Amino acid sequence: MHTVIVGGGIVGTAIAARLGSTDGEVALLERAKIGAETTAASAGLLMRTVVDPEPFDLRIRERARERYRELREDGLETDRIGIVYVAESESFADRLADSAAALREAGIDASFLKPNELVGLGIEPEGLEGGLYTPEDRVCDPAAAAKLFADRARSAGVDVRTGVSVTDVETRDGAVAAVETSEGRFAADRVINATGPWAPQLDEAVGIDLPLCHTRGPMLAVETSDPLEGPTAIFESKRYVRPTETGAWLGAYRTDYVPGQRCDLADRSVSASFRESVRELETVVPALEDATVVDDWVGYRTVTPDGRPLVGETGLEGYLVAVGLSGQGITLAPAVADVVGGIVEGDADPEYRRRLSPTRFRD
Repeated sequence: MHTVIVGGGIVGTAIAARLGSTDGEVALLERAKIGAETTAASAGLLMRTVVDPEPFDLRIRERARERYRELREDGLETDRIGIVYVAESESFADRLADSAAALREAGIDASFLKPNELVGLGIEPEGLEGGLYTPEDRVCDPAAAAKLFADRARSAGVDVRTGVSVTDVETRDGAVAAVETSEGRFAADRVINATGPWAPQLDEAVGIDLPLCHTRGPMLAVETSDPLEGPTAIFESKRYVRPTETGAWLGAYRTDYVPGQRCDLADRSVSASFRESVRELETVVPALEDATVVDDWVGYRTVTPDGRPLVGETGLEGYLVAVGLSGQGITLAPAVADVVGGIVEGDADPEYRRRLSPTRFRD
């Protein structure tokens, strides 16, 4: 059995590491460098937190958390700084309070903070309605995580190749037969699409149509005179502040599904309106006052209608997808890899398989 994983970001490398111990030959093909595109553009959040949690969401996050614990033993550095979701309306505050109770019931350290309690996290409470705080959540360098997964894959015998672009997927008699690349043809009985925002292009090449849309994730890196001491703050208005060693990353966390929405993935421009909207956070997070912008970039998310990934088989025999992470790619990658591994080995958890099935939205 020849398996080709397309995409060397956090999801593709996690899958490669997971499949390295399975029977057959496994290759991972990345057109650039490992973890250098969408993964590198992310905020690197490792979240147990979820608003309006369902047991399944908590279960898959816990599975990912266990895998990251193993990766930390391999040298992945993470910082436990916590996350706070901040309500700017009473209705969202009610949802956060209910979410805190559900998270606590599941054994997660979570609390709902009243507006005046946000001060202790470096947030000015005027005009805010409270927040959902989970102090155990972590951040990491996402590119470093992808490289560690790739190292694990190589150690397990996976052929990890960079600078190799997949140009087509060859099919024969309704099944995958090979992939055509910039470096020649790779025979394949199984192809796994883990290309992030480029996933729709590869799907279309084999005649697969899945409910995926793009959203832009612009980011500003700022330096501050004093380090930010608080957690990552995600505001109801879809803006967030992720502390770093020298300041913070200011981003837009937009994960709304818009059918058919596609972005120009080559467009890395950061708009003036976005810059203005996140700089307004200076009034809410005083540590950002007089911050200096030192870098900017744009990442692209691939979103599904229910905000959960598409993982598993499609209508083409041998063609699997692990896409549509909906802004949770870093958090969920190793759990998604476990699901793929279970499918390949024939012992996938039935609930994971059903809840993440790429065909679950069919009428």
